[in-house]
Amino acid sequence: MGNDTGFLEFKKESPPLRPVEERVLDYQEYDTFFSDKDLQQQAARCMDCGVPFCHMGCPLGNMIPDWNDLVYRGHWKEALASLHSTNNFPEFTGRICPAPCEDSCVLTEHYTLDSDEKLRKVNAVTIEEIEKHISERGWTEGWIKAQPPSELTDKRVAIIGSGPAGLAAAQQLRRSGHAVTVFEKDDRIGGLLVYGIPDFKLEKKIVSRRVEQLRQEGVEFRTGVNVGIDLSVKELQKSFDAVLLTIGAQNARKLTAEGHDLNGVHYAMDFLPQCNRDVAGDFIPEEEKIDSGNKLVIILGGGFTAADCLGNINRQGAKPNVRQFELVNMEPRPTPVHEEANPDCRANILTETIIDDGAGSVKALQGVNVEWERKNGRMTMKRVEGSEFTVSADIVLLAMGFLGPTVEGLLEGLGVELSVIGTEKSSKPAEVKKMLRNAQPVYSIRSDENFMTSREGVFVAGDANRGASLVVWAIWEGREAARCIDAYLMGNSMLPSTPQAEVLV
Repeated sequence: MGNDTGFLEFKKESPPLRPVEERVLDYQEYDTFFSDKDLQQQAARCMDCGVPFCHMGCPLGNMIPDWNDLVYRGHWKEALASLHSTNNFPEFTGRICPAPCEDSCVLTEHYTLDSDEKLRKVNAVTIEEIEKHISERGWTEGWIKAQPPSELTDKRVAIIGSGPAGLAAAQQLRRSGHAVTVFEKDDRIGGLLVYGIPDFKLEKKIVSRRVEQLRQEGVEFRTGVNVGIDLSVKELQKSFDAVLLTIGAQNARKLTAEGHDLNGVHYAMDFLPQCNRDVAGDFIPEEEKIDSGNKLVIILGGGFTAADCLGNINRQGAKPNVRQFELVNMEPRPTPVHEEANPDCRANILTETIIDDGAGSVKALQGVNVEWERKNGRMTMKRVEGSEFTVSADIVLLAMGFLGPTVEGLLEGLGVELSVIGTEKSSKPAEVKKMLRNAQPVYSIRSDENFMTSREGVFVAGDANRGASLVVWAIWEGREAARCIDAYLMGNSMLPSTPQAEVLV
């Protein structure tokens, strides 16, 4: 490394967020940017640690010390090349990845003694910030260009779903010379990048410019096509030599408490896409609008999806006394949007009843504190008697996680086997549908070590394969699945492979 003592000379700094009073009035990204000088100082903090644990913390195997050193020396174009060698979309991960690499940074592990400071990564190298700056420098300078294949094969690949896994796979397969068609059921390409992640974290022009690059490379996009319904499985398999399923895991965990079906109770994945459509200028019928303006809001869930809901209601003008309840023994993750609202965040809260106002709408939520204990190797929940409480609400947003991919249509038609957590044998789609009527099993599409499903020539990657996870894992799975598909079609593949990360968090 160019500066072995940089971590001693420079304190960790991050670019300031836009002022709260300013950013809640719009949907622009709340982050700002460093100057080149400031960024180079932060890159200088990446020391020559001998064993770069950040590699094991990054699913993509990003060569973090390498491009940190290149930034420190001012070799920006070379830093971009290093970054792109492992990551198709660093501008995405530089904005919305929770940075497990920073959790694994030696400066986090060995120079931070306080557990709270470790959680907040107060000493870690600002890896994510540097990554974002490298990619944006690449776009500004015109270094990021389409790379169409020099030679074409006669093989055709269909990719179902256009989230980060699908886009990464599409780019890798197209650069290998295959004809690639991406099918998307919605009217815009990008999946959750477009209809899940809010603009204040990832402005959609950031996604659009990558999609345009893929178009220039020769990837075909077909929107508004729900494969399995609008396009039959028979026609799909007849027209393509291989199929990759990157359909996500959007089947949400259900609230079973009394009153779960009242007006004013909404699932996050109904609310968030609507917010993004509204920001994009789409027409939302008045009777369908989920508007939290001047309303009391309760968010159930403590993850990133819940935080995305919080950021949107902050901008819609919800009443300030927002509540966020998490069922498990973990406080909701603090994020920049929590600074905007300072909500009442509580863990170990079980929702028992959503109270009706007498006209079919939400009036209040009745909850109770719970305790968790391990019995016979399993965590069990127990009510804390006397801890019952009731809080008023106009809207309840459900962000309680996801069970697995949509079973109806495509998966039924393909007949691929599914894996249900807690069971060893595979299950057919019809069997999982039956389970879902009376329970909430967590499941995914079963695949082998080459990402192939139980159907020959049909592969799977991303959340549909590993369960709801991070964008960085989705990109990794898309890249790896592309290499396996390429080898399946051609007998071998020259596409790079990155061993699965041992995430040290």
